[in-house]
Amino acid sequence: GARIGEWASIGEWASIGEGARIGEGASIGEWASIGEWASIGARASIGEGASIGARASIGARASIGEGASIGEGARIGEWASIGEGARIGEGARIGEWASIGEWASIGDKSSGAIDLGFAEGYRKCIAEVDGVAYIGAGCRWFTLADAIKHWSSKEGRDITNCLMMSAIHIAAIKGWASSHDEVLA
Repeated sequence: GARIGEWASIGEWASIGEGARIGEGASIGEWASIGEWASIGARASIGEGASIGARASIGARASIGEGASIGEGARIGEWASIGEGARIGEGARIGEWASIGEWASIGDKSSGAIDLGFAEGYRKCIAEVDGVAYIGAGCRWFTLADAIKHWSSKEGRDITNCLMMSAIHIAAIKGWASSHDEVLA
C-alpha cells in the first residue's frame, strides 16, 4: 500500500511502512525505516539507518542525517536539515530551512527549535512546548530554568553557560517562559 514516486531510490534493507508516501526523486538510505503512513517529500534525503516514525512528514528537499530518529507524527519543513544521530520527538515541529545539527535532541510536541551549538560534549538546542522554553542536550530535555540551574553549578561549563545566556535572550524574543511556574504566574 505504499506509494513510491518516480525516480525515488530506496536503499538495500530499507523498510517502507504500509501507506507511506515517498516523493518523486526522494532518496532513502540503506537500513532506513519509514513508518506507516509517513510522508517523504519530493527530493528529500533520508540517511542510512535513519528512522522516520508513523505519520511523520518530511518536507520536500529536506535532509535527514544517518542514524537520525524522527518521532511519530513529527513534521519537518521543506529544505530543513537534521544532522546525523539527531533525535526529534513525537509530534515535534521543525520549520522550513531549519538546521538542527548532529546529535541534537528535540523533545516531544515541541516547535520553533533553534540549534544553539555544540559545547563541552553535547549539542544544545532550544524549543518551546506550550509556551515554555526547553533545552535539549544529550539525553536531557528540561525547561530553560532547570537547564540554567543544572549547568551553573558545574565547573568547566563556561561555554555551555554562554549558550544558556543566548537561550535566555532567544526565549525573551520569542515570548517563551523559562519555566512552568512563570507561565502560571
